[in-house]
Amino acid sequence: MRALDATLPPAILLGGGANALSAARNLRRRGVHVLAPAGPAVLRATGCCEWVRIPDGPDLPERWRDWLTGPTGRTLQGAVLFPCDDHGLEFVVRYRQALAGDFRVYEANDTVLAAMLDKGETYRLARAAGVPAPRVWITDTRDALGAVLDVVRYPCGLKPRQSHRFARFAEEKLLVANSAAELEAAFRRVEPSGVPMLVTELIPGGDAGYCSFYSYLDERGEPLFLFTKRKPRQFPAGFGTGTFHVTDWNPEVAALGLRFFQAIGLRGLACVEFKRDPRDGDLKLIEVNHRLTEPNELLTRAGLDLPWLVYSRLTGRPLPPLATYRTGLCLAKPWTDLRAAAQLVRRGELTWTAWLKSRLMPSCHLYFQWWDPLPFLEQCGRYWWRQARKLAARPRPARTHDDNAIPLQLPSHSSR
Repeated sequence: MRALDATLPPAILLGGGANALSAARNLRRRGVHVLAPAGPAVLRATGCCEWVRIPDGPDLPERWRDWLTGPTGRTLQGAVLFPCDDHGLEFVVRYRQALAGDFRVYEANDTVLAAMLDKGETYRLARAAGVPAPRVWITDTRDALGAVLDVVRYPCGLKPRQSHRFARFAEEKLLVANSAAELEAAFRRVEPSGVPMLVTELIPGGDAGYCSFYSYLDERGEPLFLFTKRKPRQFPAGFGTGTFHVTDWNPEVAALGLRFFQAIGLRGLACVEFKRDPRDGDLKLIEVNHRLTEPNELLTRAGLDLPWLVYSRLTGRPLPPLATYRTGLCLAKPWTDLRAAAQLVRRGELTWTAWLKSRLMPSCHLYFQWWDPLPFLEQCGRYWWRQARKLAARPRPARTHDDNAIPLQLPSHSSR
């Protein structure tokens, strides 16, 4: 690791997880002082950034603003503000004008950025741009939900329009309903969150249909690079978080993604995810992330250093190489990818032989680095602690009062 370079402005990472860790490592290797105010726990374990505690409170963007405009923040004027999750993007939309004179704020068209934080607006812009997307119905109220119960095709999905706000109330990204009764029950469950919801058509087909496009559009709307990847597995299967990603080059995905970005006037870094619809063969827009995504380390290892690209754009430095990248490189989450594979094998969408072959491909990891091992160990500890708590929370079979009774022998998981 290089010594800190006093000529390089600090970088302040706002939110994130594995993507923030990847950004911290990339920037610190180049001599940048990296700070993470109220950052994710994984950043406390790395020596690549300074983890900063800020006062607790419900509104994280507001607390970031107060810290930056307080005594400590004023010593960091000129720093690069780098959002790594949707709370960070919301911060940029809210406070760019107030902070732009003192800090280098993430590049974006804020009108489009705000729309990408609202799935209802994202799908509306996709339709206006002529980009295929699932059918959606805005259901912010019970009356709005009642009006679509007999219109939607089941099964359908109920999802939050603003995922980062909904994450405080539930882990699920989407709730599947197989009937009007189930849809009403799902809505009653999420209604106390106060987060606006929408009902979405579910695109059929397995997880192998997911693919993504990344780019950075400059001030003229021209792309600085084009990148595509596949996401063959996620957990839970169907509507979870990616557990296995593979870099590739898909001209169709790149052309559609770039057309969408340019049509809506997007600026800066973004990723759009599609899924191939087996009914008509079209790619359908699933979601957009206007920032670094979780598998950022995969792009870095493939040859695209996106954190340094964002930093260089904001500080006027030469851009990193962007012309080519390595295809056929994969990133996997070891334990959750095994669970995802088990689900797909049970559904007949994957064989264990195919899974093993995929895991033998050249790969990289979200958290592990020989020279910075503590984040990986911290994540392992958290993962197994969560699994232990889930096992402990499982209901135990009732005990019989008959001392002579023979206990019921249940089949083990390995015999299923």
